Amino acid sequence: MLFIKRHSLVSEKPIDIVRSNLKSSNEKINVTELNETKLNGLMKNKYGTGYDIISDINLESISSDKTTVEIKNEFDLFTNLFLIAMFVGLWGISIYKLINGESILSFELILMLTFPIIGALITKSSFRIYDKRIMKIYSSLLNNDKPN
Repeated sequence: MLFIKRHSLVSEKPIDIVRSNLKSSNEKINVTELNETKLNGLMKNKYGTGYDIISDINLESISSDKTTVEIKNEFDLFTNLFLIAMFVGLWGISIYKLINGESILSFELILMLTFPIIGALITKSSFRIYDKRIMKIYSSLLNNDKPN
């Protein structure tokens, strides 16, 4: 919804080997097979609720020994709904206060107007960090290495 990052990787392995490498057991990420060309990955946030990364993985065979792996990473629905609710709630309260005569320069009103923007920027930077981490895991799984 709000935070989505797409990646495309090419593996020098057949599609069945790539699929089994991605599904190999791993404590950091859980990958399940939906069908022969679609997989679903989930990296849980171990420090609380929300901020889980969901991956949609599409496999496409280029030739008998090459496979394209397209990965779409995004935050889970709970995180997206929480951020949207925070934006709507704080901006709604701010508009209500402005309509009822609050001064536009009051500290409380400025904080309510800017906090969702600051929260979105912090979330975007944390999403980049999570995305890099999960892509390192996928790369190591594709290369059949032990994930970092």
